Amino acid sequence: MSKVDLIIGGYERGGTTLLSEIFRANGFESGFECGVLLADEPAKMPETGPYWEMLLAGWRIEPETRAEAAAGDFDHFYNTLCTAAFPDHTGRFFDKTPRYMAQLGLCLHRYSAIKSAVIIHRDPRAVFLSMATRMLPNIPPAKAVTKKFKALTERYLDYFTGCIAHQDAENVLFVPLEELVSREDVWMKTLGYFVTGKPFHKRDGRSRFDNVGKKGMDLERIMGFESQLPASLQAEILDATRLASPFFADATERARYGDTWAEAQHRILALLAKYERPRSLVLEDGTFFEPFTYLLRYADVRRAGRDPVEHYQKSGKREGRLPH
Repeated sequence: MSKVDLIIGGYERGGTTLLSEIFRANGFESGFECGVLLADEPAKMPETGPYWEMLLAGWRIEPETRAEAAAGDFDHFYNTLCTAAFPDHTGRFFDKTPRYMAQLGLCLHRYSAIKSAVIIHRDPRAVFLSMATRMLPNIPPAKAVTKKFKALTERYLDYFTGCIAHQDAENVLFVPLEELVSREDVWMKTLGYFVTGKPFHKRDGRSRFDNVGKKGMDLERIMGFESQLPASLQAEILDATRLASPFFADATERARYGDTWAEAQHRILALLAKYERPRSLVLEDGTFFEPFTYLLRYADVRRAGRDPVEHYQKSGKREGRLPH
């Protein structure tokens, strides 16, 4: 059986492809993106956005194989997909999908065979710059960021909120892209020990994907926002995303903007202790619920000092609030 027991998530254009190539160089295999864990079950995958269509080219499979994969449970899906795409591979497989970062707990819950997750994150200024110039390639970078500022802020915080409850989990490793590039030797050991119990070796050879060079990305390129965005716009980005300060590249800036996250985390942990709630649980009706994420996502519930489970059951669900 083709075993998939690791997922990789992160910001789009935030290093997930580079991370995937490191895993490929150390005995793992995968297609470009999958996304099946964003669906309640494989049969519902066509409802989750572009991933259903992307499977054909990303995994180099035929429509018939895709249909067969979706006809069973997650075990059947991954086994069918991996066997068809990589019939000669005898090592382990992983599922790399950036969006998993925004729904990390739910994705891990949906398929119990997934033993671990690696989340690669990146400074918001770099993500804003990369995404904005991709969306609006024909105007100056700073202007593109300004035009897309609100959407980029919401997206960045959504991904942060959806994963940070697992920052201390033994089966989740958070990897700062800036450190992966600048301290490669250290992170090859960390990544390797996390998933295999021994250090990874550096990759050599060209990636099958154009956006990853032979030797990966250099730090100057990773920190390109410093020269392409004015200081005032950089400060505006950091202020708008200050809740996500643990993901800022510079320690000084993490400290300068860290009050919002520190206060929110302290309040959340106090409320979880008060109401004796774990970070994640399953409600009686089968709903996967993350009290930590719920309190982080909904500041009004947090400030009111409410029991997150009780609030969701009595009013949050009716109001359309997300349980995770």
